[in-house]
This record gives sequence, structure tokens and C-alpha cells, in this order.
Amino acid sequence: MLWNFLGTYASRYSDYDGYWLFGFLVPDLGELRVDLLERAASDPNTPLELAVQSAAAKFDEQCQKARLAQSQIREAWLAITRLPGFVRGPVNGHTCDGHSLRFAVRAVTDLGRCYEKEQVVFVAPHNAKLERRSTRASESKAAPDYAG
Repeated sequence: MLWNFLGTYASRYSDYDGYWLFGFLVPDLGELRVDLLERAASDPNTPLELAVQSAAAKFDEQCQKARLAQSQIREAWLAITRLPGFVRGPVNGHTCDGHSLRFAVRAVTDLGRCYEKEQVVFVAPHNAKLERRSTRASESKAAPDYAG
């Protein structure tokens, strides 16, 4: 379940206004720790707020798919860490400077068993000139009403 969570969360499906969410975070990120069992009530206004809320929501979604009840998980944390130094990697056929982000998740069950997984992903800072915007962004916005 943790592997599925990381794969879903760190994927292109985590977006902000149609662009990959983590490109907005990587320039200023040191480490972000998220309590995956905490639920925020407000709508996210920034990429950072969206990253936190999306992590909790995607964790909950993967728990449901694995048929795990919230009562079976005592604690669950995600740490996103920008690793030191620059790396070069691909962005839509262009080589760009960026960073490696480590996504590490840890969950402790009600029986005290601890599970951990991690994944390292190349992330370049957001650049609308190189990135392709997801069609989900335009689909989620209502079409203007010109009938009036």
C-alpha cells in the first residue's frame, strides 16, 4: 500500500494548475514533513498547501483501496526532502538543471508494526515554457457563460 501511495503521489497526477506540483516546491524546499492522518478543512491556496492536503487525501485513498481502516493505523508520516546538489534530467525532451527529491513514507499500525518505503525522483523547477500543461486543468474549470 505504501508503494502505491508513493507512486500515485509523486506522479504527474499531482498537479497545480495543470503543471507538476513538485516543480513549484523544489526551489525553496529543504524538507517537508506531512502527518498523513491529519485532515485540513480549507481549500489549498498555494502549492505547499496543496502538497500537504493532497498527500493526506492520496494516503487515505490508498488505505481504502487496501481495505485498511483508519483505526488500524496509529501514525503515518511523509517526508519530502530535497537532496543536496544539482542534477540534470529530462523535461519533455530538454535536459534541465533540477534536484533529486526523496519521498519517504512511514506508517505504524495499531499493533505496533512499522512499514517504510521511499522513492527518489528528479524534479526541475517549474518552467511553463518547457512543461506540458495537463488537460485536467482545463477540464476542471467551468466554461464561461456567454449566454447572458
